[in-house]
Amino acid sequence: MYNSNNLKQNKIYYSIFSVSLVYFLLFSAFYLVCFIDKDGLYKLIMSERSFENLPFALTNDNLKLISEELMKYISGRLQFLETKVTIDGVLTDFYSVRSKIHMADVRNLIVAFLKIYYISIMCLIISLFKIIRYDKFLQILKVIYKRVVVIISIVLTAIFAFAAINFETFFIHFHEVLFTNDLWLLDPSEDYIICLLPEKIFMIYGFRIIVSMIISILFSLFVLQIVSKIQSRQEAR
Repeated sequence: MYNSNNLKQNKIYYSIFSVSLVYFLLFSAFYLVCFIDKDGLYKLIMSERSFENLPFALTNDNLKLISEELMKYISGRLQFLETKVTIDGVLTDFYSVRSKIHMADVRNLIVAFLKIYYISIMCLIISLFKIIRYDKFLQILKVIYKRVVVIISIVLTAIFAFAAINFETFFIHFHEVLFTNDLWLLDPSEDYIICLLPEKIFMIYGFRIIVSMIISILFSLFVLQIVSKIQSRQEAR
């Protein structure tokens, strides 16, 4: 074990671990809510009856196909978005060129976050091997992790509060910040995906993601608190 006096020189590892763990938990919550259930979007479309917004009728099989392929595509598990559905007896491309380009932008964004997720896992492993060499590392980690959680929670709370107060304005600013073009401004008469995915669908997903994130962070704090207490008792013997 390293002497505890050396801890001040290595707090960077505690910070890296804490930030990486928070990102890992937040993105895991997002990914599980959005992609763990392959029929999740389809169920939501059916329960909210958003398919009634379409200017034509689609079978349940078509709706399920659209939902599954969209979620596979934006999560990076499907290379191309070439969904075809039967409209008035004719096999037709469901997505317009504009909506395909926007979905590609969404996919690139999520894939980028996924790459950061993998980087966070590597950072977790590397920094963990650094900090576990020190005496009472869990007690130090608990303090630093709580600070990181508080800072990130303040930022996210401000964002969530803004979304709760005026989701439409938040939705617009959200897209303006994340996308460098205006292709997200879809036309319901041509870009049918916007008919299936009105704001309410995004609000429901947003609420589920927020709840999942809160639970995961609180659980991590609870586990860290318990484990650090166990370590303290063992060292006191």
